[in-house]
Amino acid sequence: MKIKCPSCGFENIQGEDRCDQCLHSLMQRDIPLPKKNDALQRVMMTAPISDLLTGKDLLVASTADTLQKIVKIFQGKNKNCVLIYKKKKLVGILSQRDILLRVAGKYKDLSKVKVEQVMTPNPEYVRGDDPIAYAVNKMAIGGYRHVPVLAADGTPLSIVLIKDVLAYLARREKNR
Repeated sequence: MKIKCPSCGFENIQGEDRCDQCLHSLMQRDIPLPKKNDALQRVMMTAPISDLLTGKDLLVASTADTLQKIVKIFQGKNKNCVLIYKKKKLVGILSQRDILLRVAGKYKDLSKVKVEQVMTPNPEYVRGDDPIAYAVNKMAIGGYRHVPVLAADGTPLSIVLIKDVLAYLARREKNR
């Protein structure tokens, strides 16, 4: 008996741990499938995150950058999140919310506060070929408003915001 890979459709021998074709795990048995007549659910569970990506929200900073620099960039570019890289590796994320909760009222001179002191370390992330539902799930469970999207080699592709997901779904619904 054969089992079809949910990722690439390759027919595998039942009982295999992974797809022989794409190495996708076949051990996940409790992932729900979209309901036949629910177009929204189908899109969320099958459309890749790459469909959402614009690259417009992608800002990258260093752990050595100061908060003063980040705040000026946030204000000037009307952005609210930056990915923190050190030696080409994602080590953190810093959002306006982090600044409000961890900085406001604690530091007088933002030029002396390094990003590394207040960033959220080791953030959750997704890949471009992951379903949109993965990003939404990470946001819901972790209470995040932003989720980095990384390429396989760890380089940043974009940052997904919940507003990106909602705008994408609204566009799809409008075009139906």
